[in-house]
Amino acid sequence: MAASLFLASPGSAQSFDYTLVDVPCSADLPTLCPNGTAVQTVVSGINAAGDIVGFFVDGARHQHGFMRKGGQYITIDVPGELAGVTGTLPSSANGINPAGDIVGSYTAPVNESVPPDSPAYCPAAHPAACTKGFLYSHGRFFSVLFPGHPGAVPQRITPNGDIYGCLHDNDLGMSMFGAVWTRFADSSLAAGGGQLADSTIEVPMSMNNGATLDGSVIVGLWNDASRRHGFVVQDGVFHSYDVPSATIRVTVIWDINPRRQFVGTYVDASGRHGFLQNPDGSAPIQLDVPGEMGTIAYGINPSGVIVGAYAIGPLSHGFVAAPVPPGLQ
Repeated sequence: MAASLFLASPGSAQSFDYTLVDVPCSADLPTLCPNGTAVQTVVSGINAAGDIVGFFVDGARHQHGFMRKGGQYITIDVPGELAGVTGTLPSSANGINPAGDIVGSYTAPVNESVPPDSPAYCPAAHPAACTKGFLYSHGRFFSVLFPGHPGAVPQRITPNGDIYGCLHDNDLGMSMFGAVWTRFADSSLAAGGGQLADSTIEVPMSMNNGATLDGSVIVGLWNDASRRHGFVVQDGVFHSYDVPSATIRVTVIWDINPRRQFVGTYVDASGRHGFLQNPDGSAPIQLDVPGEMGTIAYGINPSGVIVGAYAIGPLSHGFVAAPVPPGLQ
């Protein structure tokens, strides 16, 4: 580790207007969805226009990715043909860029008859290897995998098409490394969504969750022998990051915007909270959906609008938090 980032304890100088998000439930499942909304909703990403992506669980307990654009919800389900089967696959949309390109992950069904780095490979004994990445661009789905590794989870896609996430083998532990996929310069591949596996962070049990446009700052998570931490890689130097508190048990950074504000979650003695860290090194701002528990801040756009999820019992629901201008607080 090159360095650690130490800051003042969490504060609350900025306030937010929270809008709660639950994907409308399918009209053909009224008995399984009596409230008219999905059983679970998680909002994972947001772009500059305010379009949001995430996943939801419907009344039949099937998981789907989604995008909300202009108030309209659009289901983003990876087609089974990507894994050599019919129907659709359990999907999660994680990030969206200004062009509307979406990255995320899907779960392949058991299939051990193909090479381990195939988008269809899924060993029954190692379900973590069944989690694969996808890119949805110009109405088409493309697999996102790292050569030689069966699993991947893309988290963010930048305006220029670079993808940040992680690769993994048969577990989400020591075989997981933060990864970057850089779009090919070849125009024919770029138009078709072609991606080149480019580089990794050489820290095991790590995951890249976002970056500035030029890639000079990357944020994410990593684990040591005792617990989970966030990290900031700035100009190639790895810094571990923890929200400061004697009772902190977990810190994760989930996204960063062009202003170098980053967001994430931490767990202390009182529970799980979201946080916003400004680039001036001031105390991180605690984020909690009013009246609710278990807040996680997953994404932030250039305007500082934050998205994420909160818990009601064992179930998650989404939120969008818009910063309140100083004169209106």
